Amino acid sequence: MSHPIHHYIELSGVKLEVIGTYYPGEDASMDSPGEEESIEIISVLTPKGDDIGAMVAWFEDVQEHVEQAAMEAFKDGRIWQACEAAIARREMAQEEA
Repeated sequence: MSHPIHHYIELSGVKLEVIGTYYPGEDASMDSPGEEESIEIISVLTPKGDDIGAMVAWFEDVQEHVEQAAMEAFKDGRIWQACEAAIARREMAQEEA
């Protein structure tokens, strides 16, 4: 199941807003060789709101860097959300006791 992403990254000292979709991939099976997790970037916005996604896509190494940074930001966000949810569950359990 894909997940929308909307994260901020920094590239050469410039903060960029990345919008796209995260695909978790799938394990290999008898019917499929499987797929690695990936990110599809829809837009890369500058602080002024200019979409430089087409320019980023033109340079393969820059695009790979943006995709990797967006993947890390997405995973960090999911880790943070999981921690926050665990804290909330613990606090609710303490209130009920």
